[in-house]
Amino acid sequence: MIEALENSIIYRFLAKTGSAILCCIKNSTVFNIFTTKGEGPKSSTGSVFFKLYRAIRKIMLYIFHALRLDRLLEGSVFKLVFLWMSITAVFAPLLPTTFAILMAGAGFVSLGLNLFCGPRKKLQYHVLNKYVYIFAAVYFISVFTSVDVKGSMFTGFLTVYFFMFYIVVINSFNKKEQFDALIFAMTFAGILVTLYGLYQYTHQSRFGGVWVDTDMFASISFRVYSTLDNPNVLGEYYLLIIPTAVAGFFAEKKLLAKAYYFCSAALMLLGLVVTYSRGCYIGILLAAAVFLVLLDKRFILLGIAGLCIMPFVLPQTIINRFMSIGNMADSSTSYRVYIWMGTISMLKDYWLSGVGPGQAAYSKVYPYYGFNGISAPHSHNTFLQVMCDTGIAGIIMLVLLIYKFFKELFISYLNETDRKARIYTISFMASIAGFLIQSMFDYTFYNYRVMLMFVIYLGLGVVSTGYSRLREGER
Repeated sequence: MIEALENSIIYRFLAKTGSAILCCIKNSTVFNIFTTKGEGPKSSTGSVFFKLYRAIRKIMLYIFHALRLDRLLEGSVFKLVFLWMSITAVFAPLLPTTFAILMAGAGFVSLGLNLFCGPRKKLQYHVLNKYVYIFAAVYFISVFTSVDVKGSMFTGFLTVYFFMFYIVVINSFNKKEQFDALIFAMTFAGILVTLYGLYQYTHQSRFGGVWVDTDMFASISFRVYSTLDNPNVLGEYYLLIIPTAVAGFFAEKKLLAKAYYFCSAALMLLGLVVTYSRGCYIGILLAAAVFLVLLDKRFILLGIAGLCIMPFVLPQTIINRFMSIGNMADSSTSYRVYIWMGTISMLKDYWLSGVGPGQAAYSKVYPYYGFNGISAPHSHNTFLQVMCDTGIAGIIMLVLLIYKFFKELFISYLNETDRKARIYTISFMASIAGFLIQSMFDYTFYNYRVMLMFVIYLGLGVVSTGYSRLREGER
């Protein structure tokens, strides 16, 4: 049957058309620049910061050896970096921010113990590392240039803390089975988040929440927010986790595993639908496009056909939400537009250093520039907010960080021969792409747990580029 399908006219037409489109892209100048490999490890090991790290580590190795802490901690659970990182990644969407802070701290301590108890443990190098370091450094400095230093401390330092957790993530894996187990566990956490959200949807009277213009959307009585306190924030979490579940379906060979990932992806997609988040709807469409086109070129035309059919199969409530995008009669849309206008006006005066991280600093300055008497805790746009927090340096580093992430993963995708590694690399590109689309309509780092999940996905994307080099181990 498969052979007959491959010999069919439709199959060959889709394959040739997709190949022609990809050929045009591959021959373009932009493509060649994007796929040119950058600097290697030597540029990092020769830096002042690496030399400082090496000196500090040498001192700590001596202290640990002199106090015999290296022997005391031999075989200790506190040295299992993967364990503490996994607890953080799995439970971050389920439990409060305080728990995520504590578990991330355990991850940092565990990595430190591994580095100081013996010279054999080395930090993993990746091109993306220095961009994460510099971005975190910019946020650290911005706390002290803030218009409200005290009010900026918590948000600024927590942003540094969570972004540096990226280092814990990329240094947690030494076996493929660890990576597979974490994907399974994170997907299971997504199922739990969704089940609680669907419970909210079926028992609406027990839960509060006002995130919809009832005059314009009378058919929408409730928007699910589950454990993340806001439907848009929940949608942002789904943008990260759903492509991962889809990747599990394509990557796993066993029927039971495929069924698990298929059902979890379908369930979480349902959860995304009942958030009624328009930005997340657009984000998941882009994520699907990135994933499917890179997975198989034939999906290019099938995707176009799917978009044409979609208006005829989607529920009217979903269509109404899509059609309201850009409609200033919708209070949510007009609210955001006025905030963007006020924020841009503010940045004309504060573009160099920003006003400082956090709601306190933003709220201290924004009222002087606000339009239409609208107050806001943040700019409802991640890129604008990063510039408000840190000025021009922060937004430049964020753009470079995103560019390097996609470039390195795409190069790995082109050169990788391991099918499973390619699929997961594609999924992380899709997750981050969809997340960044929503970031244009909302401040996606406002919820600290979602910011942490974004950083974890950056790290997992980097790990996926070396998945085939991880050693095999017992499950």
